[in-house]
Amino acid sequence: MQVPSPDLFSLSYEAELSLVVGRWLQDSEDSDLYPAYRQLLAEAKAHDNCRFWLLDMRQRSWHSVAFAQWFSGLLANQVVREVGAPVFVAYLASEAHRADIESVATEATLRQAAEVEFYPYFFSDEPAARDWLHYYQTHPDQKPSIRQTSEKQRG
Repeated sequence: MQVPSPDLFSLSYEAELSLVVGRWLQDSEDSDLYPAYRQLLAEAKAHDNCRFWLLDMRQRSWHSVAFAQWFSGLLANQVVREVGAPVFVAYLASEAHRADIESVATEATLRQAAEVEFYPYFFSDEPAARDWLHYYQTHPDQKPSIRQTSEKQRG
């Protein structure tokens, strides 16, 4: 499996919190995202099919339309098939991402992913993202609403 360069992407597992944590350390091409997500999935599978991910994308540019289609279609389905459902992904995003996060295209991507119980949400603050993940760890039968995504980013 191709892995992203460690100067582009770091990955760890926080056992005490049952979280897979990935951080993009600098901006890179969209082509670097695919191996990063494959590595994330492998890490989740290696840790008892961990379904709670914290991903820091504050150092990255927003992704392409082609990547969004892959993410909400193929990736979401593969992750749920391989680790189970639901899967909760808290993204740390920068203010520069706000317009993209609040776009109709992103809302469509989130709705498509939610159909297979893959829930990516965006946050500007890491403690809030961790609190959200913890909430769903302790309330696994509850499902987040799509609207909550934009509201969390504003906070």
